[in-house]
Amino acid sequence: MNPRYVPARYFLIALVPILIFAQEAFITTQFLAMDLAIPATVIQDGRDWLEAVGRFRFLGATWVFAALAVMVFVLVIRDIAQPMRPQTRRVAILVILGIFLLAMMPTVQYIIAPETPRIFHRLGADLFENALGRGTIAGCATPADRWLFGPCGEQPVITLLNRTLDMINICAGLGVGALIVGMILCLDVPQTDDLEKQAQHLERNLRRMRRQLYLSGLVLTFGIFFATSWMRWPLPMIGAADQDAFGAVVAASSLFTGIYFTLLILSFYLPVALVLDGRRRRLTLRAAGEGQLRDPAKMVEWQKMRGLASDPAEVFRSGFALAAPILAAFAGGVPLAV
Repeated sequence: MNPRYVPARYFLIALVPILIFAQEAFITTQFLAMDLAIPATVIQDGRDWLEAVGRFRFLGATWVFAALAVMVFVLVIRDIAQPMRPQTRRVAILVILGIFLLAMMPTVQYIIAPETPRIFHRLGADLFENALGRGTIAGCATPADRWLFGPCGEQPVITLLNRTLDMINICAGLGVGALIVGMILCLDVPQTDDLEKQAQHLERNLRRMRRQLYLSGLVLTFGIFFATSWMRWPLPMIGAADQDAFGAVVAASSLFTGIYFTLLILSFYLPVALVLDGRRRRLTLRAAGEGQLRDPAKMVEWQKMRGLASDPAEVFRSGFALAAPILAAFAGGVPLAV
């Protein structure tokens, strides 16, 4: 078995999702309120116990999203561990590390400057701190007590939220980096001139690409589920008169995140799909030039017999995987199966 080889230039595709990261950061810092002025008075007295509703939802969403992110990271490590040219392996690892470091930048910023606004401040720092500050955590009787994530602090549930968001940044960096590299590895080139072997190699890479797309849609759809879970955390504690208004803010924020995640998937899927489609066209033309095909119908038949023809069902599933984060945002963060 020949070691896999992906020309280094194809890893420049990773710059496209990095551009999407930069655009999202620019939009959120320049055009959105860093601390939305939602008064804590919208919280209704006597509903403190409903904080547990949001916490259950948040912890469940954290669990499943972290598990999926680690899973795709393990899958790409398995791919990298298979026979592969050293230069391809090195570049793949460097890209994963680069994406991971980018994802860690907010956490590092919070460590250097603890007063930096947190992501939940965009939906009202006073609201979240007042609502979540009413909750308790076992083992946190005083602010100086220590638990799994360090000192409990004055508001242990806020500490829980902050530390969990930091942990998810780590998982997301590894997971998204793995999704990007896994997609680029679908561009490994066949090391043979045999037409049929090249067709088999291309069919295998097309299958790998679709698998990566479905995984990307699944992981980032549950990313929407996670994001919506922390956004909706205070909602059960808000009075009935203000629940719809806050729900509208959450829905808009969730939709923005869904659009961001869909553009992120598109940024590393579309370049790979275009490269593989070009290889498919060139391979078909080569087969025609060697006299195997005489008319367009024969070309289509040749592609079908080798698993290279476009399948309407696959096109639909691919479109659904791309749009899944947006659809999940419209559905209120309920994960949609890919």
